[in-house]
Amino acid sequence: MIVSRKLPESINRIVGQFPEEVQDFFLEMISADRSKQTIANYAYDFALFFDFLTTRGKTIHQVDAMTLKRFFRHIENGYERTVHIKMKKKDPITGEMKEVWVERTHFRENSRSGKQRKRASLRSLFRFLVKSHVLDRDPMEEYEDATLKSRARSKVPVFLTKEEALRLIQAVHHYHQKKNTKSPNWIETRDLAIILMFLNTGMRVSELINLNLNSIQTDGQVYRIIIIGKGGKERMLKLNGNAMDALKAYLERRPKDPVPPEHQYALFLNKNYQRISRKGISEIIKKYVREANLPPKAANISPHKLRHTLATLLLSNGENLRVVQEILGHSSIQTTQIYTHVINTEKDDALDRLDRML
Repeated sequence: MIVSRKLPESINRIVGQFPEEVQDFFLEMISADRSKQTIANYAYDFALFFDFLTTRGKTIHQVDAMTLKRFFRHIENGYERTVHIKMKKKDPITGEMKEVWVERTHFRENSRSGKQRKRASLRSLFRFLVKSHVLDRDPMEEYEDATLKSRARSKVPVFLTKEEALRLIQAVHHYHQKKNTKSPNWIETRDLAIILMFLNTGMRVSELINLNLNSIQTDGQVYRIIIIGKGGKERMLKLNGNAMDALKAYLERRPKDPVPPEHQYALFLNKNYQRISRKGISEIIKKYVREANLPPKAANISPHKLRHTLATLLLSNGENLRVVQEILGHSSIQTTQIYTHVINTEKDDALDRLDRML
């Protein structure tokens, strides 16, 4: 069932199984220009919830505070997520290549941020259903009123030092120098360009995978990248020399002929010549983090932590907080200020002065 042609086919399959009034919620999000990744996250969260309701024999109209409490307890320590992926398979009789849907089940940890997102997702849904007069009351309000609030924990962002970032960059070449590595040469140039783009621009992984060839603007020897951020907001950032050279090297080797028409404008491709995915990016980063043999603190570096790294390096270099906000595409400067807790020279100086006393 096609709910909207603006949604990816895999998400349409999920949303099409929801009640019609819930499908209306997704159509509203599309009208509001919410990002495809945001819509996909809502779809995955709601799929968990409606699967739970099905096992309890309940409809959306029968949800109360206790139902919500049991749902959140049900997924507290992790859950299985089933996704459908379209793959090409050869017909054993005719030998013809056909596209088929393959079901994949993954176990997911329910992290603190994951729990917060699921609550926010259901909060948005029930508010919409009340405003649309589908429901008379909001069960999430009743649930949250009766729930003990968990203590807020403020975490210092994890980031790479300058030396660790350089080791990660060098790890790309070291990895492909090995004799047992048989990747085509365009893969090495792609991976180096991706890592340098993260470290140069601090873009989000969702922003990077949605880059197209026409996202690059050239002005003589200057390369700029147009990034479409949250809420469809655009920002243009200049690439420094290293990132520009890496991108040019990748573009010279980027495959052209085997790329399917629907992926021909994608900037970064996977080994199957399709637009690279979030998972593909995460695997790339993990591979070179292992190769760089980074210390335990940096061993779980993700694309988003490379964003933290750029922010920290900029501020430690004395850059203006407002400029860093604009580079990262934060809508509020308060979001950017979390990095000032990491780079606080006054604290450093105070502890250094302790040398004279102890």
